Amino acid sequence: MKRTLFLSLPLLVLAVAVGLYLTVGKKSEGGVPSGYKQVLSIKAEGFEVFLYTNDGTLKVGKNLLYLQTKPEKKIESLYFYMPPMPGMGEMREDALLKEISIGRYEGSANLSMAGYWQLVLQVDGKVYKQDLNIPYKPGAQREEKKEGLIEVKPSALQLVGIQTMPVEKKELLESFSVVGYVSYDLSRVYEVTLRSDAWVIDTFGRFEGELISKGEPLMRVLSPEVEVAKEELRLAKELGRRELERAVLEKLSYLKAGEVIGSPYSGVIIERKVSPGGYVKAGETAYRIADISKVWVVTEVPFIMASSIRRGMKVLITPVGSEESFEGLVDYIFPEANKESRTLRVKISLPNRSIKLKVNQLVEVYFEKPLGEALAVPESAVVDTGKRQVVFVEVEPGVYQPRFVKLGRRAEGYYEVLEGLKEGEKVVIKGTFLLDSEAQLKGLYGEEVKAHEHHH
Repeated sequence: MKRTLFLSLPLLVLAVAVGLYLTVGKKSEGGVPSGYKQVLSIKAEGFEVFLYTNDGTLKVGKNLLYLQTKPEKKIESLYFYMPPMPGMGEMREDALLKEISIGRYEGSANLSMAGYWQLVLQVDGKVYKQDLNIPYKPGAQREEKKEGLIEVKPSALQLVGIQTMPVEKKELLESFSVVGYVSYDLSRVYEVTLRSDAWVIDTFGRFEGELISKGEPLMRVLSPEVEVAKEELRLAKELGRRELERAVLEKLSYLKAGEVIGSPYSGVIIERKVSPGGYVKAGETAYRIADISKVWVVTEVPFIMASSIRRGMKVLITPVGSEESFEGLVDYIFPEANKESRTLRVKISLPNRSIKLKVNQLVEVYFEKPLGEALAVPESAVVDTGKRQVVFVEVEPGVYQPRFVKLGRRAEGYYEVLEGLKEGEKVVIKGTFLLDSEAQLKGLYGEEVKAHEHHH
């Protein structure tokens, strides 16, 4: 039995030695597990933390980690943090760490998406951060900063509030506005005349600018011709002369005989040419009255916009200083242009219910013309370098490419895109100022522009 024990001891020692060898064999120099590669290091106050992974990268999904501090320090926590961005809240992924010896840790971290993250490390009560772009490869920062691209750190993204939207097709409307004024509808201006000479006895206090209704008295008159005809009618009746009576009645009907002359129309008195005690000859204008239940708006459209105007097209009219708007129709396009102001005169008809539009009132006239469907981007996405137009395309979160584009018509806050973009690509619509500045500093616009004005 002693002999058996004596023989088994060397075997036991050998087994332990082999086990130790295999265990140590799994560690590389410095105690790092075999196969693990350094990904990054964080230098802090008097110490450094080294991070290793089983495949030498940090990627979306599960990552096996090994951490080592020199000199030895206690790591209190490690997590990955993505700041909130437009349309997305903040994200945090905690690493599960197990301390295997002083200053050495094994564990794992699960990253849910690609993009810019912050590695946040807490040691001895202090927090240390490092920005990362996942997937991350050590020494590949320069490769990730591809030529012609702009990278923005997560902290800057949060501060500037960069927003993007996909390029898509839109039904565009070309719109513009011009100033006009309200005018009487000249086809609804009437003159009040007499068919016989008469003396004006009274005008009932009527005045220019007064709004009157049909039938209201305008003046009382005395007409010698009417008075003579009335006497003839009386004599014809006394003598029983039917033919003469009929003739005189016809004459009085023609003369519209009556002491009080009522307004034949409702509207505004725009001219009064008679006064009490005055004399009016047959055919002379006593009053001019305008019906304002319907009015005109007259405006002048620049030549460059004139091709968009069509008779019968709808327009929107807003009195200056008012929030109320009215719809009207282009009624007439005058055949004569104004060569000095380079404009074309346009007349718009519209009803004036409740007399809300006042004659001579200034108004804004909005014209709209459908342009059809086109690929479009918001005006805020476009930077004008002075010679060319640029938009910033999102390659991936936090990485942007300046792209020269050819633009077409401008309509309703959008530009038609003729060349340079494809449907579905994401362009920056807020925060272009930061990207534009970076593009200039890096010379991404070429030599064509040293500095330029912004037209967003």
